[in-house]
Amino acid sequence: MVERNPVVGYLDETPALSCPYGDVRRVVTGGAGGVANVHVVEVSMGTTHYHEEYDEVYYVLEGRGTLNIGGEIYSLRPGAVAVIPRGVPHSLEATSQNGGRLKFIIFGTPAMAIDDSRAEPRK
Repeated sequence: MVERNPVVGYLDETPALSCPYGDVRRVVTGGAGGVANVHVVEVSMGTTHYHEEYDEVYYVLEGRGTLNIGGEIYSLRPGAVAVIPRGVPHSLEATSQNGGRLKFIIFGTPAMAIDDSRAEPRK
């Protein structure tokens, strides 16, 4: 189990990593401590997947699009918050605004190393 310590991360000091449909910055991750992984993501879409032992909360910063959570479709816009419990299939897609991208923060709990199989996206 990861020790729960205070953690401060900085977006401008976190390198962008390419993912299939955009970029992710893992500001707090890797089991560094704290209570959640915190990633800033900018993508055009995300394919349907779920996490076996990892809950997610999305907070939308920029862009518009849709989020499919367990077959329910929700509109996304800046200020939207989505809670996605572990085991629930989800996907998203940006509309043409903001260059066809959504920028959002993912808070993932419990905090764990990114290569931990419990957080791994499954189809």
